[in-house]
Amino acid sequence: MDRSFEREIIPMARSNGLALAPWSVLASGKIRTDEEEEKRRQTGEKGRMIFDPNWERNEKEKAVCKALEKVGAEIGAKHITSGKLIRHFLRGIGIGDVHGV
Repeated sequence: MDRSFEREIIPMARSNGLALAPWSVLASGKIRTDEEEEKRRQTGEKGRMIFDPNWERNEKEKAVCKALEKVGAEIGAKHITSGKLIRHFLRGIGIGDVHGV
């Protein structure tokens, strides 16, 4: 959940009129609720471990997810990974919808 993209790249892109395509907007599967993480713990499903063998979120990642839950509730998003919530943040920094293949 590195924020350097917002701090460094977006201002540079804006000043040069460049478009952006954010990568890993769901933080490699770390964006989830406490309930979802507990369910994974109980079922043994775990999570994505390609980039990090520790599939559980750290305290910073949990705090980010709590903040997303709060904003999601304010804008009527049904889940913290909903497209509505993602679009809300991307539009706030000047990025339109990106549609995958």
